[in-house]
Amino acid sequence: MTEADHAAKAGCTRFLSHHLPVDPRTTLQRLAAHPAAEAHADVYGGGGAVELLERRTIDLLGKPAGRFFIKGVTAQLCALNAYAEARGTRNVVVHPMSHLDLDERNAIERVGNLNAVRLGRHAPFGIDELQRVTEPLAAVVVELPLRRAGYMLPDYDELVAISRWCRDAHIPLHFDGARIWEAAAGYAVPLDELAALADSVYVSFYKGLGGLGGALVAASSEFIASLAPWKTRYGGDLYTAYPQAISALIGIDTQFPRMAEYVERARALASALNGVPGLILQPPIPRTNAFQIWMPGSPAELAERHRSFAHDRKTWLFGAFQPTALAGHSLTEIVIGDASDHYPIDAVSGWIEAFLGYRA
Repeated sequence: MTEADHAAKAGCTRFLSHHLPVDPRTTLQRLAAHPAAEAHADVYGGGGAVELLERRTIDLLGKPAGRFFIKGVTAQLCALNAYAEARGTRNVVVHPMSHLDLDERNAIERVGNLNAVRLGRHAPFGIDELQRVTEPLAAVVVELPLRRAGYMLPDYDELVAISRWCRDAHIPLHFDGARIWEAAAGYAVPLDELAALADSVYVSFYKGLGGLGGALVAASSEFIASLAPWKTRYGGDLYTAYPQAISALIGIDTQFPRMAEYVERARALASALNGVPGLILQPPIPRTNAFQIWMPGSPAELAERHRSFAHDRKTWLFGAFQPTALAGHSLTEIVIGDASDHYPIDAVSGWIEAFLGYRA
């Protein structure tokens, strides 16, 4: 976001996506009021709120052990390098639209020194594509949900088949589960049942949970122990991380239980928006609490219109606008969080229709 975007958003009283904005003073007060603030500060991730968060998260995921990381890309590069070292190959299956490949400036290859075996195109890859891979593999990575494809999930039966294939082939399956809290709600399965399909799971604490930052990798005790040197090599040993850990604990308490509700609201909103002329939804029925909308206009033109609309109507609708393969159209995202507590879902189509026809 630009400074102009921040200024426009600061003047808004209605917010379509995500959780309601909270100022730093209020956030710090919430952290100080949490029981975990009474614990001693962790030192390099040991003890205190970080240890409490690790135990809480692995209990929810049903995994034996977990390690906190301050940054998700660090967590996943450490995990994949540990697999590569243990298995004697640097080939890793990823989707070309995955966070690891698309959003981290090719860190998987440029920094991780891993060889990306790319499967799929505009939708999650399936078991048929995986079965055609003949190269030795260090791991298979599945992003749940696949954000850049419209927060898509593979069919659950397909995911089970991928898990079974990996186990039969003795190849580790790793879930890029930054939004696994939302994915479990989208599948309508318990979180630990979903996590059980993978050998290791990465989760984020600042997206759907609304924390200040941080991530965790959950897996077997032996595998988690093997991540320690990699965490140091990637500069991941922050001296103390209790603010992030306490905020994550708050998110687990307040936002995780509401994920099914957010998914239901996203699907109700998509149903209403499917009738708005000029809009294309991807997917038409959201798999989680989020989806893309495509609309006429260039990213620059729509961003400028959005700022003016926010200033005039005191309503903040979207985040960034991005180009698409469809000429003359751009895409943006809708992500339902607790901001949706403050408006009726059936009002949103009117907001967006007003935006489509708005001229400053």
